[in-house]
Amino acid sequence: MAERPAPRSRKPFARAGPASPAHAPDPGSRGIERIDLLFRSVLSRFLALPARQPAAVLSMARMRVLWIIDWKQSTSPGAIAHVLGVSKPTATELVDGLARAGYVSRRPSSRDRRQVVLTLRAKGRAVIAKFARSRREKFQRLALVVDAGDVRRLAEALEAVNAILAKGAP
Repeated sequence: MAERPAPRSRKPFARAGPASPAHAPDPGSRGIERIDLLFRSVLSRFLALPARQPAAVLSMARMRVLWIIDWKQSTSPGAIAHVLGVSKPTATELVDGLARAGYVSRRPSSRDRRQVVLTLRAKGRAVIAKFARSRREKFQRLALVVDAGDVRRLAEALEAVNAILAKGAP
C-alpha cells in the first residue's frame, strides 16, 4: 500500500520573505507556487491590518456576496453561487440573511419571472463604501513606508493582471 504524503502545513506564510531578484518568479511551477504563496501572505496580512473604523460586522461570505452584487450592479443568486463556487442553496441562504437584514433587495427579473434580481439597498451600499474607505486608508498607511518606485511597479503589475482577467479567465 502506497504511503500517503504528509498534509501541507496550514501556515505557509512564514516562508514568504522579501522579494528580490534572486527570488523573482520563474515561468515554471516554482514561480507560480511563489506567486501563490506571496499573494496569500500579502492578502492575509493586509486583511489583518487593524482598521481605524471596522467596515462591518458581517461574515466574510456575506461581505463577498455584497461585493459581487456591487461589482455586477445587479445579479442573481445563481450567478453568486457560480462566482463563489458554492451550491445555489448555499448562495440563496447567504442572500436570504442579507435581505432579512436590509442589505439586499430582490425583485423579479423583467426577462424571466422565474429569476430573481438582486441589488444593494442603501444599507448594503453603505457597508461597501465604509469597507472601501477602510481599505484605502490601509493602503495610504502602507504607502507611507513603501518605496514610491515599488508602489508604481506594484500598480503596473496589478493593472496588467486586471487587464488579463477583464478579458475572461485564462
